[in-house]
Amino acid sequence: MSAAGAGGSSAPGSAPIVALTLAGLLLMGWSFFAPMWWVSLKAPNYPEHTFPDGVRIHMHWTHVANGCQARESDEVEEEEGLDCVHEMNTINHYIGMEPIEAGAQLEFKIAPYLFVGFGLLALCFLFYKGPFWWLLPLPAIATPIGFLVDFSAWLFWFGHNLHEWAAFTVKPFMPTVLGEGKVAQFSTYAYPHYGMALSIASSLCLVLAVLMRRKQLEAAARSSHEEARA
Repeated sequence: MSAAGAGGSSAPGSAPIVALTLAGLLLMGWSFFAPMWWVSLKAPNYPEHTFPDGVRIHMHWTHVANGCQARESDEVEEEEGLDCVHEMNTINHYIGMEPIEAGAQLEFKIAPYLFVGFGLLALCFLFYKGPFWWLLPLPAIATPIGFLVDFSAWLFWFGHNLHEWAAFTVKPFMPTVLGEGKVAQFSTYAYPHYGMALSIASSLCLVLAVLMRRKQLEAAARSSHEEARA
């Protein structure tokens, strides 16, 4: 990053850099409103005709949403799916686990402000050419990693903060973050949702913008140095 101090701070980068940065911000904004991860529990007492996707919930940046879909049936007409957030809380209660609402309350509240802040920093990156210019888009680039780290930390807390009043005693455990697992008679599934793909695409756009900006500033520094020697 030797060209960190080259040039002033008044003009934005070239058109491809601007386009990549704006594309990255649009994708980041889209991911904010999209489900980032889904978790599902399946067991014999939750038959497929009632819970086709199991007891499923969707993790968003600001809340946990019901992931159960309305059933298609000739006998029963449903306008919305069963409340799987409530159903999963019921399951968790039997093993002494805290309700879902107990987790990530601070993160849910501050997420909108963080996204606005990260976006403004990434926009400033287009104009600022001073020392450590490359730090400005890093928070936006790191959002998918931040989500996964925070999500994993809360799963660890839920699995290791079990109460003695549980109807079924299980040893502290790490819930499944990615892939398939087993807890008592339940099969667990956890995979990224399309919001994570949007977030990763956003990060890739911003990384490319940083690399192109670095090349641009280094070329400008060499040109300035050659002019000074002439």
